Amino acid sequence: MMLFNKLAAEAFPLHCSLVSLQLIFSSLMLLVGAWPSLRVGSMKDLLRWSLVVPFFCSRILTSILALKHAPMSLIIVMKSLSPLAALAIERFYPEPARINAGVIGSILMMVAGGIMYVSQINFPANVLGMLWVLVNSIVTVGERCIQRLFLAQDQQPVDISITGA
Repeated sequence: MMLFNKLAAEAFPLHCSLVSLQLIFSSLMLLVGAWPSLRVGSMKDLLRWSLVVPFFCSRILTSILALKHAPMSLIIVMKSLSPLAALAIERFYPEPARINAGVIGSILMMVAGGIMYVSQINFPANVLGMLWVLVNSIVTVGERCIQRLFLAQDQQPVDISITGA
C-alpha cells in the first residue's frame, strides 16, 4: 500500500484531492460491499467514534505528504518509534497496557536502529520529509490511541461493529 501511495503522490500533484478521492472511494466500497455488517449501537457511540475521523483523514494526508518528500525507508524507521509515544499516552488510560522486559527490550532495539539509520541520512535534503513523517507519526499515535480506547473491551468501548470501525 505504501509503495502505491508513494507512486500516486509523485504522479498526482494535488495531494488533498488525491486523499479525498481515496476516502470517497473507500467509503463507497464500504457502503456497497459491507452495508449489512455495519452497525452502531447508539448516536452517542457514533458521535464518540466520529472523534477518530479527523485523525484518520489527517493521517492519510500527512502520509501522502511524507511519501512525497521522504524516502520510504526513512518513513518506516521514524514511524517505528511511534510505540514510545503510544505507551506514554496509554499510561493515562483506565487500564494501561502492561509493560515487561520484552517490550522494553524491543523498544530499545527500535530506538537503536532508528538512531543508526538517521545518523547516516542527508539532513538538508530530507528535513521537509522528516517534518511530515513526524507530524504523521503524531497524528497516527493519536488516532491509534483513540481507537484503542474506544475498541478495547477493558477500556471505554463504543458499541460498533468491526466493519464500522
